[in-house]
Amino acid sequence: MELDKLRIWFVSTYDSPIGQSCRTYDFATALTERGHDVTFFTSSYSHHTHQERLDKGVKWQEEYFGKVRVIWLKTFPYRGNGWQRAINMISSGWRAFGVGRKLPEKPNVIIGPSVPLFTGLVAYFLSKVKNCQFCFEVRDIWPQSLIDLGVLSPKSPATFIFKIIEKYLYLRAKKIIVVLPFAYKHICKYGIPPDKIIWIPNGINFSRFSSSKSYDGGNAHSLVAMYVGGFATTHDVETIIHAANILRDINVTNIRFVVVGYSQDKNKYKKLLELGAANGVQFQDTVPKEDISKVLEEGDVLIASVKDTPVYQFGINSNKILDYFASGRPIIFAVNSPNDPVKDANAGLSIPPEDPKAMSEALKTFLMMSPEERKRLGQNGLEYGRKNLDVQVLVQTLERVLLEVNEYNMED
Repeated sequence: MELDKLRIWFVSTYDSPIGQSCRTYDFATALTERGHDVTFFTSSYSHHTHQERLDKGVKWQEEYFGKVRVIWLKTFPYRGNGWQRAINMISSGWRAFGVGRKLPEKPNVIIGPSVPLFTGLVAYFLSKVKNCQFCFEVRDIWPQSLIDLGVLSPKSPATFIFKIIEKYLYLRAKKIIVVLPFAYKHICKYGIPPDKIIWIPNGINFSRFSSSKSYDGGNAHSLVAMYVGGFATTHDVETIIHAANILRDINVTNIRFVVVGYSQDKNKYKKLLELGAANGVQFQDTVPKEDISKVLEEGDVLIASVKDTPVYQFGINSNKILDYFASGRPIIFAVNSPNDPVKDANAGLSIPPEDPKAMSEALKTFLMMSPEERKRLGQNGLEYGRKNLDVQVLVQTLERVLLEVNEYNMED
């Protein structure tokens, strides 16, 4: 290959070219558009839909999405966060190593994730087999985020093992790519120099919004408040429902609530769904990533709300907010985080998390705004996204980092 054209391998467990989590695929596609050769290893069993892509008996399969070569890996199926998910993590990494080491070509660099750490470790081992460089991509900080969520005890054996792996990968990586703006505060405690850490947040793939209708500010006398996202541990749909109840009690009836993306496990959220229905909240199933732009066209104000938890102590990097920016609609940002992209963009209102009263007041503020004011805030977010968060902009930084890392190959 030409010296400025790289062969890059991404090793992942949860990202997918057709799923809800598509950071890897978006950056891989952008890299191929810049002339690089990219292979993307990922599990054939979807973490988000719990559907299996490969036929029975097929251990792995190659498929091209555009110019990106995707290697689907058969892994152990699971639901929830129990021992079956742990086996899935291990089987994904094991399969990636087994398939990767047998492929004849040699990559210039292999990128492995922090979630799960075992996959990152396998990516490093694979880089040793292929005699190439390794970059560690830190999405969530494991095991600290698991401790913050109460999933792991700080003194558990699993935590001790994870911390060993975490430090090992920080030290072995040529570069550490982080998606959280303040992750360096944690990583540097391990003696890692700051110049080894590169912040590249999730980006917006504006091609998914190419056919979206421009927002006109909506109706002057009514409002559609919309939440699009998950119902996981840190997501806070309850505050939205309680805010709807407050508004109903004071006879504010011209705000319609739409919540998109509730879990397939309806029994798990039965009480929440019943409470929402009683307060006039409309629920819709999860939609594919490529359909989100159309769904957002119904909203006048988009809500990003999470629980008040230390898991965001190093910043927030939410795909939800990126989609909201790209839609050109104003945002309510209810997050306790050291960064506030909505405030930075002047794209809406920021309020404390888990505060239904503040949420209801913010919604009333938007209701009283003119359509022109709402449109202006939404346009601010859109312009901020185009300038700072477009994948086509961010990939330039990633490409520069990978070319720099490849220079070590030529020095060895």
